[in-house]
Amino acid sequence: MGLFGKSDKEKEQEAQAAHHEAQRKMQEALRRREQEEAAKAAAAKPAAAPAPAGAAAAPAAAKPQAVPVAAPAAADGETYTVQKGDSLSKIAKHHLGDANAWRKIYEANKAVIGDNPDKIFPGQKLKLPGGGARNA
Repeated sequence: MGLFGKSDKEKEQEAQAAHHEAQRKMQEALRRREQEEAAKAAAAKPAAAPAPAGAAAAPAAAKPQAVPVAAPAAADGETYTVQKGDSLSKIAKHHLGDANAWRKIYEANKAVIGDNPDKIFPGQKLKLPGGGARNA
């Protein structure tokens, strides 16, 4: 330390160390969040299985009908598997032609998604309402 406090070099080193520590903490928090989300998704799958026989049979029958990413519009009974980076509005825009039709997807999949439409996870199978905004 100099006569008037820390030198510029010392200040820069401290700033870099603080920056690296902040980055490390952020990455650690992101990893923890991903693990928690994966655990919640895994816990939600067995919880959905003991549903009534009619409700359990419908998603099982819909699995083979997963819609490829390039599908232009959804028909009744089609499903979509959520990919990393997806949102309901992106899915609605791509498959129903209108990003504002995300509510229709949410309402059709409330049991899968839960109370927060912003919390969808890769691997979730969502039913796509037929025609969406185009038929509205």
